[in-house]
Amino acid sequence: MLTVSRTRKPAATTLFTLVLLLLAGLVGLVSCGGSATSPATFPVSCSGSAPGLSGAVATRTIPARVVHTTRSTLVLVPVCLSGHGPYPFVLDTGATQSLVDRTLADQLQLTFIGTTTPATGVGCTRAADHVQVPSWSVGEVPLRPQTLTSLPMAKAPDGPSIVGLLGSDVWSRFGRFQLDYRAGQVLLPGPEQATAPSPAPPAAADPGPSAPGSQRVPITVIRNGAATLAVVPVTIDGLGPKRFALDTGSSNSVVDRNVAQQLSLQPVGRPRNAAGVSCSAMSQPVHVASWRVGAVALPAQNVDSIALPIPGLDGLLGSDVLYRFGTVTIDYAASSLVLGG
Repeated sequence: MLTVSRTRKPAATTLFTLVLLLLAGLVGLVSCGGSATSPATFPVSCSGSAPGLSGAVATRTIPARVVHTTRSTLVLVPVCLSGHGPYPFVLDTGATQSLVDRTLADQLQLTFIGTTTPATGVGCTRAADHVQVPSWSVGEVPLRPQTLTSLPMAKAPDGPSIVGLLGSDVWSRFGRFQLDYRAGQVLLPGPEQATAPSPAPPAAADPGPSAPGSQRVPITVIRNGAATLAVVPVTIDGLGPKRFALDTGSSNSVVDRNVAQQLSLQPVGRPRNAAGVSCSAMSQPVHVASWRVGAVALPAQNVDSIALPIPGLDGLLGSDVLYRFGTVTIDYAASSLVLGG
């Protein structure tokens, strides 16, 4: 997890410009192979855009690679940069700003702009650069030119080779998207918009129809400029709700260490190393016997307990939990998370 800066609001929420780049438990994932700067094997062409993307709205399908073990899950999507790739980026709704590995940015001769910014994460503070990407896409769906954060990404010896994070700053511009863990694909409702649509308050949002067997959870969408983060209410042992980031980029769910102590969550096993984007920290697994996201009950499991350096944030709801529902739909515009269906 990394944060460049944060702004306090008097009686509301904490806003972040770059936060939640934590890939908890990444060291426990199996390897996808490939070098850090080599294109990944995806059925995607980076030679040009898919036809008709600027025309009528139509659902777009992006291939995804779901990497998981018994306790960790991560989703990779193909990203093309300036006609090169595709490169494996983490589908990371917990990243408020998208990021590209500094080595790859150098290799592609992306233009560095501005000055470096201190980025504080779990266990360290690094200097974050910023690069301009004039042409890029996720799969064959074009993305608007923008500035990406650039940092040297840690390489887990037994984990997948990844060179970037595609965060909520991008996904929110589509209004909503569906991640299908079972089929290994992402469904987009059409081309992205110029700016992310303004979310409706959860209480006032039109929930719309839900697929049979799906369950709906309200989310709070936090924005600071282009930076975007979705927060869900989590109740643990009947206490809460706690504020958890909806974080598909976290392969293991996380509870803040202070919250774990306040709730007397029992430690399980020995502390272990949790690898982040550019840092690592020791994590103490704890057991959560009873918890819910919104009104949806979650099975008992162990989660990582780490000191999260973000005031007002109590944890991360990661892909280890979300993939059990098969599909998840994150609707930034309607302030809604749909699980299953």
